Amino acid sequence: MPTPRETFLSALRREPVARTPWWIMRQAGRYLPEYRAVRGNHEFLAMVRDPALAAEVTLQPIRRFGMDAAVIFSDILVPCAAMGVEVRFEEGEGPKLAPALRTRADIERLRDFDPRRDTAFLGEAIRRVRAELGLERAIIGFCGAPWTTASYFVEGGTSRNFEHAKALLHGDPAAFNLLCERLVTNLVPYLALQVEAGADAVQVFDSWGGALDARTWREHLLPHVARLVRETQALTKAPVILYVNGASQLLEVLAESGADAIGIDWRVDPREAVARVGARCALQGNLDPSILFATPEAVERETRRVLAGFREAPGHVFNLGSGILPGTPVASMERIAGVLRGVA
Repeated sequence: MPTPRETFLSALRREPVARTPWWIMRQAGRYLPEYRAVRGNHEFLAMVRDPALAAEVTLQPIRRFGMDAAVIFSDILVPCAAMGVEVRFEEGEGPKLAPALRTRADIERLRDFDPRRDTAFLGEAIRRVRAELGLERAIIGFCGAPWTTASYFVEGGTSRNFEHAKALLHGDPAAFNLLCERLVTNLVPYLALQVEAGADAVQVFDSWGGALDARTWREHLLPHVARLVRETQALTKAPVILYVNGASQLLEVLAESGADAIGIDWRVDPREAVARVGARCALQGNLDPSILFATPEAVERETRRVLAGFREAPGHVFNLGSGILPGTPVASMERIAGVLRGVA
């Protein structure tokens, strides 16, 4: 019998599998009582930078639910801090970055970083997870996509409308292009560090990609995303998943990125995604995370509906359409786990 790791990787490579593999974005998080017990004594970034703590919370959902893959506990803003910008998390307000990058001169002051030195804690956390999992289950590393990471840099935090990021993109495209080039140059070795430490696949999170129309994404972001995907694949030989939140208008252009799989949110009908993407890549998704607040019976019904919708996909990895929400009932995750273990 194939191991969970082998099943996960086969699905990403669009090879036949006996069952649908699964993992959940933010599966190590505030819905788990064991996570809250750790988090109550430690600041978030301190946990990210402590390999023992990061490994422990990475493994917690695997021990409880048995997902096929463990996603390393980290944050997409780790490279931002390594490039010389202050990153802090304020309770109830989200991340804050300072200084915000608004001009070409600001961008040119960024520094390139050595991931083995400046983010060595991440590699060590992955090695610790691998030591416990062995080769039974997969490990997923990740980074933020050029648009999402650039947006955090330019906005100085989260944003509803991305006024400053879009102003830079359209008003000074050369400066925006430079920022994306610098990001990709640093993100490729950062992802390579994670694979060298034991990650089997990596995911590129474009959390804010849905803020752009398809023409803008294709013209201004696709070249950088395609380079990130291409160079990471060449350097690591690991599959790359590209996840874009709010991606219904972007499916065709995302399929041009060269990613091995595209993660989609719940706004996209699975059958429509299969029809529009075709055999160019595997698909990942896409249960609405809010459904997990319904009854276990409803969670099971909707889980099976999603699985049926992707039945014709060349490869499918089950996931939520976004990160699991704080306060999600553990019973809902138990029901999903039960369905996935029994689905052929």
